[in-house]
Amino acid sequence: MGEANGYRQIPAIGPLFLAQGIAAIVIGLASAVTRRLVMVLAAAGTLAGPAAGLVITIEHGLFGFREAWGAPYTRASLYEEIAGAVLLLIAAGALAPPGTSHHLPGKAR
Repeated sequence: MGEANGYRQIPAIGPLFLAQGIAAIVIGLASAVTRRLVMVLAAAGTLAGPAAGLVITIEHGLFGFREAWGAPYTRASLYEEIAGAVLLLIAAGALAPPGTSHHLPGKAR
């Protein structure tokens, strides 16, 4: 697959990027409006998933295409997605009910 055409050679990529964009907008707005733990966690996953997909595409390939670390905006995209997911996980910690993060389920305190 030629690098000059990049993702254009992957038929599924356009609809998948569109679905990801729409889902990200809906989840982002829902997490901002509701401020519910589950929505903030979904927003964190919305950032962490593409970051993981990018690393998989670079290291192993996906849909017959292999990205490179040297491609424009690759590292910036990865760092921004990770930073956003970490910030959302911090926010999720603030929204979590008291005492839920200090012990494992089924274990005595």
